[in-house]
Amino acid sequence: MDSTPYAMLLDHKPSDVSLAGHRERIAANTFMSIWRRRYVIVLVVLLALGAAVATLLLMPRTYSSEAVIQLELAHRASARPTSASGPTVVLDPSALVQNEARILRGRPLMRSVVEELGLAEQPPAPGRLATLISYLPSEMADPITQLVERLQPSPGGPEAAELRREQAIRDIVSRLSVSTDNRSYLVSISYRADDPEVAARVANVVAETYLRREVLERRESAERRTAWIDEQIQQTSGDLERVRAEIAEFRQRTNILEPGRGGAAGDAENVAQQQLRTLTSQLNAAILARMNEERRLSRVQEIVAAGGTPSASDVQGQPLIGALLERELVARRDLGQLQTRLGSQHPRVAEAAAGLGEVRSRLAAESRRAIEIARADLAAAQRTEADLTASLQRLQREMIEAKPDETALQALQAGAQETQERLAALVRNRQQALADAAIAPPSAFLVMPAEPVRAATSPRPAIVMLIGLAGGGILGIGLGLLLERRDLGVRTSSDIEEAGGPRCLGMVPSLPSREVAAIANEASYNAAAMPMFREAIRSVGASVGLFDAARGCRLVLVTSAMPGEGKSTVCAALACALGSSGRRVMLIDGVPGRPDVQPVEPAAFSNGSEVVPARQDDGTAQNAMVVIRRRASLRAGADVFGTDRFRALIEEASKQFDVIIIEGAPVMLVADSLVLGRLVDTVIQVVRWSDTKKSILNASLKRMRDHGVAVDGIVVTRVNLRRHAALRFMDQCSFYVKERRFYERLAGKGRA
Repeated sequence: MDSTPYAMLLDHKPSDVSLAGHRERIAANTFMSIWRRRYVIVLVVLLALGAAVATLLLMPRTYSSEAVIQLELAHRASARPTSASGPTVVLDPSALVQNEARILRGRPLMRSVVEELGLAEQPPAPGRLATLISYLPSEMADPITQLVERLQPSPGGPEAAELRREQAIRDIVSRLSVSTDNRSYLVSISYRADDPEVAARVANVVAETYLRREVLERRESAERRTAWIDEQIQQTSGDLERVRAEIAEFRQRTNILEPGRGGAAGDAENVAQQQLRTLTSQLNAAILARMNEERRLSRVQEIVAAGGTPSASDVQGQPLIGALLERELVARRDLGQLQTRLGSQHPRVAEAAAGLGEVRSRLAAESRRAIEIARADLAAAQRTEADLTASLQRLQREMIEAKPDETALQALQAGAQETQERLAALVRNRQQALADAAIAPPSAFLVMPAEPVRAATSPRPAIVMLIGLAGGGILGIGLGLLLERRDLGVRTSSDIEEAGGPRCLGMVPSLPSREVAAIANEASYNAAAMPMFREAIRSVGASVGLFDAARGCRLVLVTSAMPGEGKSTVCAALACALGSSGRRVMLIDGVPGRPDVQPVEPAAFSNGSEVVPARQDDGTAQNAMVVIRRRASLRAGADVFGTDRFRALIEEASKQFDVIIIEGAPVMLVADSLVLGRLVDTVIQVVRWSDTKKSILNASLKRMRDHGVAVDGIVVTRVNLRRHAALRFMDQCSFYVKERRFYERLAGKGRA
């Protein structure tokens, strides 16, 4: 992207510059403001560095020593009592480390340190206010000290000792620094003091006091825990004896030895439950036996009804039937063999058949008897089943009625068991507490004691000087920018354009007072001695066309907002410049009440008047410049410029002179310039460089606009070229400084 030219950034119109150019302009203006106020910034930086040096000289040297303690959190966790199921609360190690650090910074520990070091008996160190008062002369320090003592009276007796102790505690706390390292369980104790020996001693005393308090607290804690456990053991033992007595009395009253617990094993049951289980088994066996007898009776009846013989399994209780069945089998075998061998008509066959019939008749008789026996067995099984069912129902009713008592007994036994377990846990905890009090390892170690460090930790010269330099730079730049934001007056032509005024006709350099006085005397006025001033005046006249001979008489009003802005010098110099160029000039001093000028009555102009310049044959004027000054003052109350006599004077002078320059009164003070502004052709306003405020310029321009007076241009006077060059403005005067040798050659002072 093409960058905006530097000259355009300094002299531009908002509509001609893009947004990026506007930002560059702001940055350029900021840097230029800083450069213009560089002496202020350098002065502020030097003052800040001086303050930093004074701080280094006045601040006392402080030394720091560090002691390191390592915490054994595993021992701390093991020292805590636990239940049978393990620890009930799990603590974060980092939280434990932070807690120990807070204990190290606590007031109880600091009070112990103060008592051990004897700081309460020592006189308190002077405060910062007392230190500052000590640097003052005795004439000023004594009244201030008395005033402070009157405002803060010192207590006496015990209150004074307590106050010294509190001050010592606050002093140690303010100088003590405790930092932690959660990863390694290290606690760093750092102390700052004016003496390295004192810093190391205090840090070590703080660490040792903490370790002693830790051991003492653990011992006291173990003793308190043991005493509390003994009390709990005694109370729990009494509770256990009381519960056991209640259980014994309850068993004797209810005849219940053990409540039913419904276990799978037999030893988990009471007597009633065992009886119930036995009766249930017997009843099941009786029911099974009855069913078997019913099946056997039915089978025997069916066999007998069919004319058969029951089997041996059906008549297990009748051995005769078995013998008869064997005899029948033998008789049938023999009968079959005889029939096969002898035939069916043989006597022996008939005899064998008769024996078989006898066996069968006896077997039929025994079968009928077996039915009767089976019926008797079935009846016995039924009676047994009925007896067992009744016994079981009676036992069940008894158990249901005894259920509340069993529940109460079970609750008593559970309470007794819990009390016994608690008593056992208390006994174990008491043994652990006694072991901790006797042989418990320490929970913290001093791994690195503090040693005196001879190198001061503060103040650090490099850091203090760097802070002073940075702070002075920031403060100086801010002060410079604030000064630039003030209304410092019109210092460049851009200020006129930003104010919305007319164009800048020129910027006139300042002159020494003797040369300013010489301008009023045309005979001693030497334009060659002041070439830059002369060219600036000529550029003002050329800007409004006063050197144009083709035009008629020109009426020019030169005014200003306030007195002392240089309009008289501009009028005289402009009249001299026009006169030296052959122009006939009349200069009218219209400022009322000048104490250093003798007022002259304006004369009537005519061809024979001595004040009218007469023309020679070659057309040049014998007297090229005439000066008329106002006689009337403001106290007279006369309106000089609004009269017909003044208008007649101007009309007559217009015929005799080429240029009439009228020096008007200040616009903001007198209304004469507002009257003259309607009569003249050109209105020029003069402002003094770096003196006329922009607000005053805007007010004067607004006043003339409100009265219908148009200002053709503004002339900046008394420009200090050296200061202007230092401010780095880009306008007409910047070339006066850069090309000084050129103007010196014009004046005949430089080399040809």
